Amino acid sequence: MLVKFSTLGGGVWIEQRDEAEYSAQTRCFRFDGNGRAEFAYYGELSTNPDRDPRWYGHVYTSKDFLFA
Repeated sequence: MLVKFSTLGGGVWIEQRDEAEYSAQTRCFRFDGNGRAEFAYYGELSTNPDRDPRWYGHVYTSKDFLFA
């Protein structure tokens, strides 16, 4: 999965797809110290910056990503 770094939400990796713009359902990933990923939706991070977004656990680890 190709992801690109953004300073949104304190620094996340945004999933890159063929769409011209990010949708509210675009996944934004962050990683823990062991390389395990969790994600929040772009819509939550971009429209509610003062509120903590909901982060979802994920089965991916950093080795499953291509970082741009």
